[in-house]
Amino acid sequence: MDKDFNEFWDAYQPDENRFPRRRAATFRAWNERTPAARKAILAKVKAEGAPKWKNPYFYVADFPEPEPYNWNGDPRIDAMMRTGTIITAKYKGRWGMYSQEDVRDFGMETKN
Repeated sequence: MDKDFNEFWDAYQPDENRFPRRRAATFRAWNERTPAARKAILAKVKAEGAPKWKNPYFYVADFPEPEPYNWNGDPRIDAMMRTGTIITAKYKGRWGMYSQEDVRDFGMETKN
């Protein structure tokens, strides 16, 4: 199984009595999510814990898809560009300025 999924599962700590046989179904749902969504799901569960009442499968399936941050027009962009971490990339058909991490996580097209 996927290392990040195992980390998610351990952090979620689902009640196996209340949600039996959910691990495999949750893993399938996990694999259907984008890398950016999986990263956000794992970060949220690690930071805040998981709702004990929610089936882990539905937590993964219903988690909102994150959006990359477009730095274009942000006054902090000059400092970010000096570090070389901002890239011109296309997201949902529109060009913008995104972090290298977002470009990778969202599989964006770049000009280079």
